[in-house]
Amino acid sequence: MKTKNLFFLIVLLLGLTNCNKDENENISSELKFCANGDITNVVVNYEEIIGYDSTKHIFRIKESAWDKLKNEITPVTPDPNFEFSVAVDNQIIYTAKYVPGYYSYSIDDIITFNLGVPDLIYLELGYPGGAPELFTGEDLRNDLRVINQLQADNKIIEIED
Repeated sequence: MKTKNLFFLIVLLLGLTNCNKDENENISSELKFCANGDITNVVVNYEEIIGYDSTKHIFRIKESAWDKLKNEITPVTPDPNFEFSVAVDNQIIYTAKYVPGYYSYSIDDIITFNLGVPDLIYLELGYPGGAPELFTGEDLRNDLRVINQLQADNKIIEIED
C-alpha cells in the first residue's frame, strides 16, 4: 500500500511540475499582421481581415484595423522603419515594409505596402512598385500557408480598386 501511495505521489508531482504555462499560449495561431517582426505585437488579427485578392495582392481589412495600421505608420510623421509581418501559426511568412512616397532611392529586394482608403492594403514588390521584373527578393505574398488559411474561411476574394 505504501508503494502505491508513493508511486501515485511521484506521478502527481511530476505531472504538476511539467504543467508550465507556455509563454505563447495566448497568441493566436491564425494568420495575423505583427508589427516590426514581433509575433506578440499583433496590429491586425485574423477576425479583422475581410479578404485577400491573390491576383492583385490586396488585403481588405476592417476600417478600425486600417486605422490602427495607419496610426502605427504615422503617429506624428511617417515612420520609414515601420513594417508588419504576415504570420501563420506563429511563424513569420514574409514582411512588408512601409516606404514613404517621397523616398528617392530604389529597393529591389523587399515587399512594400501602401494603404488605400478606407480599408485596403496594397502589397508590391520592391520600391518603387510597378516593376516586378526588377525584384530580386523572394515573393511570398501568395505563400501556400497564407492562401490555405484564407481559403479555409472563404477569405480569397476579388477586390475592385
